[in-house]
Amino acid sequence: MKKLFYSLLTLPMLAVACGEPIDTPVDEPKQATLELTSADVVEFGAEGGQGTINFVYEGVGADVNDNASITTGEVLAVECAAEWITVDAEVEVLSSAIIFEVAANETEEAREATIKASINALSFEVTVKQAAKDNGGDEPKDEFVEGWAINGTMNDWAKAEATAMTEDGDYFVVKGFELAEGDNFNFILNGGEKNYGGNGQPAEPNYVYDAKSWGSNISVTEAGVYDIYLSADLKNYYIMSEGVSPAEAEVPLKPGEKRWSIKGDIKGAEDVEISLAKDSKYFTKKNLEFSGEAAFYIFCNSEEAYGIKAGTEFVVEEAATIVKDGDAIKVNAVEGQKYDLYYLYKENGVSKLWLMPAGQYPVVWELVSGGYMPYGNFLCYFVSEDVELTLDFTAGVPVQNYVMPEGVYYVQDTEETGYCFDLQYCQAKVRGFKTMLMDGTMTVKHENGKYDIFIDMRTPQLDILKMHWVGEFAFDQYFQMMGGQPINNPAN
Repeated sequence: MKKLFYSLLTLPMLAVACGEPIDTPVDEPKQATLELTSADVVEFGAEGGQGTINFVYEGVGADVNDNASITTGEVLAVECAAEWITVDAEVEVLSSAIIFEVAANETEEAREATIKASINALSFEVTVKQAAKDNGGDEPKDEFVEGWAINGTMNDWAKAEATAMTEDGDYFVVKGFELAEGDNFNFILNGGEKNYGGNGQPAEPNYVYDAKSWGSNISVTEAGVYDIYLSADLKNYYIMSEGVSPAEAEVPLKPGEKRWSIKGDIKGAEDVEISLAKDSKYFTKKNLEFSGEAAFYIFCNSEEAYGIKAGTEFVVEEAATIVKDGDAIKVNAVEGQKYDLYYLYKENGVSKLWLMPAGQYPVVWELVSGGYMPYGNFLCYFVSEDVELTLDFTAGVPVQNYVMPEGVYYVQDTEETGYCFDLQYCQAKVRGFKTMLMDGTMTVKHENGKYDIFIDMRTPQLDILKMHWVGEFAFDQYFQMMGGQPINNPAN
């Protein structure tokens, strides 16, 4: 029976589809992209080692913001003809990295091979070079600095003039190291037994980066005096401002990644940016405190400022439209009250901001544009801009003239009333995400010969759905109005 109800529910949509054609602008189809983000040439010493090739793949699937997105299960095909290189033939695109092993070169000749990765018509190639084995002859070997050292343009890559590093706890370090604009370097052990570099990207001060065996040369974004660290496990390196420890390093952004923060009249952080943390679909910061009338902005990567849409007013607990280069977000805060901030960023849509009393969650409070009820049962379907809500009424109550009685209807069973819904068939779609309902009520009133319905429900993601709908008692076969039929009482 319930399958019939849900089938009937689609009739309004079919009626629209059979009507007059609607001129809808057609967007250009999104194209998949595959980008190599690490060096396209990787060099190894004769002893070999492990290498990493980093990439970014965006498929043609679309997320809720209509952005190109990675599709779980898609793989890169990886090819390499060299027997001295071991690499998986397929790599999940979600991993964004190809790991390979280079065997020791036991010959006295250098060698070279190519690793090719492809998916559909997209591909890239990386050249792998390996030095020859030392022939052990009587020729004098180059002088070098023993242990770990920094070798680079500052000493013309002369290994004997590299800057020695000292061991300090979990790191090898050089303090007070001066770097000029254009300098680049890598870390070498005993003149080149091991060589660690970067991943192809310039290194910003005070960030932590992956150290790569025989990786690309490391360059800095600005000249200065630094304390340079290489972790003892050879996994990370740090270019820290003089006197700043690696524990204070931040994680760098991935290609295209956005880091959100807020700055303004916030108690205890008036002159610093406060980072927002990712929480489900929101960027959030809990327990903020303001003093009276305060103002703040949202920042993207500490550069672009976002504020409230011009000509609008910011109200606590209500959704505010946030735009780039907007007006300051002004809040008349209650003294001593703490607030939780929720920011919903949409690349190609409308970004929203909520400031809620601490412990409360964003409210979706909207006038519903459509409501339908097929015959045979009170299966209610409400539609608004951000929410589609399906409620399957299951408890039997007295009915007159096929009209749903006034009263409070509960999402979950309660001893107070028999008015409740069947959770198995109730669901919401909030901003494109399907979810079940956790708790809440639907209050039905009869005003001026019509239904006047208020919905106050909550999802497991803690969205609060507040919706209001006014509709006729009347019923027609296309369900264009909220109507009534006898309730299917499960007791009968």
